[in-house]
Amino acid sequence: MAFTEKIYRDDDVSMDILKDQTVAIIGYGSQGTAQSNNLRDSGVNVIIGAGPKWRYPDWEKAENDGFEVYSVADAVKKADIVHVLLQDPAQPGVYYESIHENMREGQTLSFAHGFAVLYGTIQPRPDVDVILFVPNGPGPVVRQKYLDGSGIYGAVSVDQDYSGKAREKALAIAKGVGSTKPGTVYLSFQKETEGDNFEEQVLYGGTIHLMRAIYEIMAENGYPKSFAYAKAIRSIRSIIDDIDEVGIEEYLTRRASRTCEFAVRTSGPRVINYDEIQKIFEETERGEFARNWLVEFNHGMPVLNRLRRKWKDSDMEAVGKEWRTKFSQS
Repeated sequence: MAFTEKIYRDDDVSMDILKDQTVAIIGYGSQGTAQSNNLRDSGVNVIIGAGPKWRYPDWEKAENDGFEVYSVADAVKKADIVHVLLQDPAQPGVYYESIHENMREGQTLSFAHGFAVLYGTIQPRPDVDVILFVPNGPGPVVRQKYLDGSGIYGAVSVDQDYSGKAREKALAIAKGVGSTKPGTVYLSFQKETEGDNFEEQVLYGGTIHLMRAIYEIMAENGYPKSFAYAKAIRSIRSIIDDIDEVGIEEYLTRRASRTCEFAVRTSGPRVINYDEIQKIFEETERGEFARNWLVEFNHGMPVLNRLRRKWKDSDMEAVGKEWRTKFSQS
């Protein structure tokens, strides 16, 4: 089946639209640090908008990295493009307190995830561009890939095109961060947001709980705990890069053992509940995941905090700390 989406690469994108523009990165966490530094290294004028210096470490961290740092409100006033890189549930409070009234006609409001706009917790002014750029990886990886001379796959989107040049701006940011080197695709705010939410629930959630299940069952059945931990965590690391490089089928037929191939093809489907995956997909598309997460956040994250405590004190975490001390991570 042929791909029909447009993939933007370096030669397809000009950064000229960012000439003489100031990009204010709001938040200097994992993504803020990576994207700010990559954009600056690509020749873009970047400033940082941060929360109160006495309360958050972002301000001092950004200053130590050589950036001019301002309050969020002042950064918005000085910028042409406001790129919001805060946690999703925290964005509305900061937006309505410091961003909305300080924006002016023709500015660009940019996000790295469409959650707040799609679900209406932020309703941007009608006289600004509203765009999205997201690199498909955590901040430290985004930064390291750039420093290595490559980049990480990304996506861009436009929700409001007041200027007629919104997509051009989003793609220029993507190029500045390094994502048009491997390739960047265009999609809707809805597809980016719900695709990301679906991935995190099923792929990340499923993989981590599979790891825990493997450890617990092996340990309960008398295997040395260090061996069980290695099988649950380290083993998957050894195959991911191969699969990413050559694809699943090439890996199974040419790089894996025949025993491994037989195990994957015959027993693998038994541990996947396709009905539950479909159910999660439908819940995500109906906005139920977003609703549940917003309720959780607004109530002080009681479920998350309880689960953090439970797993922090688990046997697997204790064994993991010991394992990382005893065995090489190279």
